[in-house]
Order: sequence, then C-alpha cells, then structure tokens
Amino acid sequence: MSFVIGVVLGLLYANILEWFIHKNIFHEMGKNKNSLWSYHLKGHHVLSKKNDFIDLTKSTAETFGMLILMLAHFPILYINGGFFLSVMLYSLAFNFLHGYQHKNVEFTRKYMNWHWEHHMKDSNKNFGVVAPWADYLFGTRKKYKK
Repeated sequence: MSFVIGVVLGLLYANILEWFIHKNIFHEMGKNKNSLWSYHLKGHHVLSKKNDFIDLTKSTAETFGMLILMLAHFPILYINGGFFLSVMLYSLAFNFLHGYQHKNVEFTRKYMNWHWEHHMKDSNKNFGVVAPWADYLFGTRKKYKK
C-alpha cells in the first residue's frame, strides 16, 4: 500500500473510529450513570445546551483515552507510515478542534455545523466532530435548515 493510499485510508479509518467511540461509548455506555463515560452526557452535553454550545471544561478521561488510542496504533507505523501519520494527525485535530469548537460558536456554526447540530438540535445524529464522513456512511448525518 502506498503512502498516499495509506493517508486516505487512515483518515477514513480515524473518522469511523471517532464516530464509533462517540456514538457507542460516549452516548450508549454514557447513559449508565455509573459509567466512566457518563460525564459526556451529564456534563459536556448539559453544559453545551445550557450555555448555547459553550463548554470550557476539558475531560481528563477523554484526553487519557486519546493518548492510549494513539499509543495502541503505534505498530501501524511499521506497516504504513501514511496510515499511521493520518491517524495521529486526526487524533490531534480532534483534541484541538473539539475544544476550539466549544469556545468559538460562530466558527463552528459556519464551518463545522454538524457538531453544533449534534449538541443543539439532536444528540442522536451527527456524531462526527472533525468531519461528518462516517455520519454520511452510516446514515446518522442530519442537516437542519438554517
């Protein structure tokens, strides 16, 4: 597999992984009030809705989980550097963009509206944070009229 193909497949894989974790771990497992992931619905979603999408908090569990996932993908470096690089860059983009989105509402509404819609319209749709590709792929992308 060439480097460029690895980059493209790595971006798609990272987006699907982001979608899967957000939907199935943060939302499904997060419904259990005793779950480690319950902060996502009880904290992040409640604050976002209450504060017109603004949430200045940072989740230690999310940051720690992100680091573990990044380390777990390290062996892919020996298989395809492009795939590994795109997964790492996507992870960093998620870590930066998610916080940025919740501090800069107008930016998010203009350029990454799917995430704003997830919080402010229907939290059972639009699970992509960085990009909505997996939402389109799995039928969870819902656009709302402006």
